[in-house]
Amino acid sequence: MKNSPQFSIIMPSFNVSETVERAIRSVLGQSVDDFELIIVNDASTDNTLEIVNAIAEQAADSRIRVIDLPQNIGLSGVRNTGLDAAVGIFVTFLDADDEYLPNFLSAHLGSLDDNVDISIVGHNVIRTDGSATPRHSEFVGELSGLDAMKAAMLDQIFPFTWDKVYRRTLFEGVRYPLGSTRFEDMTVNIILYPRARLVRSIESPLHRYYISTGSLTWGRIPTQDDTGLALAELEELLPAQYRSGKYMPFYASMHLLITMIVAQSAIMKLKHQPAAQKTIDECRKSLSMSRILATSRVKPKFAAAALLLKVAPSVFSKIYLRYSANRYGLD
Repeated sequence: MKNSPQFSIIMPSFNVSETVERAIRSVLGQSVDDFELIIVNDASTDNTLEIVNAIAEQAADSRIRVIDLPQNIGLSGVRNTGLDAAVGIFVTFLDADDEYLPNFLSAHLGSLDDNVDISIVGHNVIRTDGSATPRHSEFVGELSGLDAMKAAMLDQIFPFTWDKVYRRTLFEGVRYPLGSTRFEDMTVNIILYPRARLVRSIESPLHRYYISTGSLTWGRIPTQDDTGLALAELEELLPAQYRSGKYMPFYASMHLLITMIVAQSAIMKLKHQPAAQKTIDECRKSLSMSRILATSRVKPKFAAAALLLKVAPSVFSKIYLRYSANRYGLD
């Protein structure tokens, strides 16, 4: 393998014995072969490592690198381990319970010309019943890095890492916040966008995202503390001018978005786990009228939704539960 392949694909793996082979095969089946696959085993307690090593040995493919961590350090730490090891021109991330379609890398390569530093594609949401729905970011086209940051703060660009390819140099001095379990994707993306010259987004659904009730996103009661580390990282690494002045309404919008996501996740758990009510109450309390008013200048629908959650949480809950049942097949 060349010293600098086009792509470094980082695959965090923790107790994913049922899905990791599917994820690896989807990488090896790419129509572009100029990549390295860095699989980071986060001290799995099942036979994930054995499966990974068996596939690597069988494939006898020098593009596969396996890093076995001696102790569990969490998703952010695993991603950082992969970033430290990566040598590709571009870097991307694949969760070990998801998979690429064969043209995932080639589509990104077609977008990443000399001036484009971040490329985004669509994805298919695979529900628990096996049905699929294609999705893509609301924004499709090309933006400057600063305009992409504003669009992301307004939820016009999905906050994920796994639908994007980044020029690796954007991560110089930037890593995922250790210990963070939610929103690290969103906040790190917002830090990276202003560093990019151009960001390009296309509609094509080239990634398969599997809904799993056992994942960090879907399988636990969130808390307001989930936002703390990620937002602290944002405060530290995002230049102050992008959090104030003309950017302040966009920044306020992002805060409302994060609070509503936490509340929505708790609402999903409330039927079976009454303790989730505490999180909903905390979210309502944290929704300040000043942020709601600032957000109304740039994203009136967000402001209205936040106001509804604050003053009529039962109505908000009914609307969201209906939405999640239609969108994700969850109830």
